[in-house]
Amino acid sequence: MRVAVLADTHWKGSDAVPEQVLDALEGSDVIIHAGDLKCEHVLESLGKGEPPVVAVRGDSFELNLAGLPEVRVEDLDGYKVGIAHNIGALDQWLTYQKKPKELFGEKVDCVVFGHTHHPFFDVIHGVPFINPGSATDQDHAGAPGTVALLDINGRLREVRFIQI
Repeated sequence: MRVAVLADTHWKGSDAVPEQVLDALEGSDVIIHAGDLKCEHVLESLGKGEPPVVAVRGDSFELNLAGLPEVRVEDLDGYKVGIAHNIGALDQWLTYQKKPKELFGEKVDCVVFGHTHHPFFDVIHGVPFINPGSATDQDHAGAPGTVALLDINGRLREVRFIQI
């Protein structure tokens, strides 16, 4: 299963999702948005019905969309992905001050998050943590836009970051 992951799509300018972002998502079975959407139009233009889009809301006041949960767990053919926008400081996860089950209410196989605008992948206490970076807000982080592509087949087989 090919899973496209993006976050922090609150760019300046048009509400249209840039073509480069849509191109990077092409061929995905599922799209995960880890919060801070610019507007509802983002969800509409990403999904268009296929592939399905799952999302959580972010922490930027003007970008929180009613109806989106703060956290969610998505079961992708038996592989449970916990999705949240802001998971807090990573050092709290490293020292077991925070555990995925506490945040998501159940055991997850992987944690996807946003907020930092920087791509990140590491395995913390046996659980992969993935931040796709920001697909569109290059100015904020001083880095090119990125999305993450995951290959999942009962387990996380690969994580790739695509530069936009």
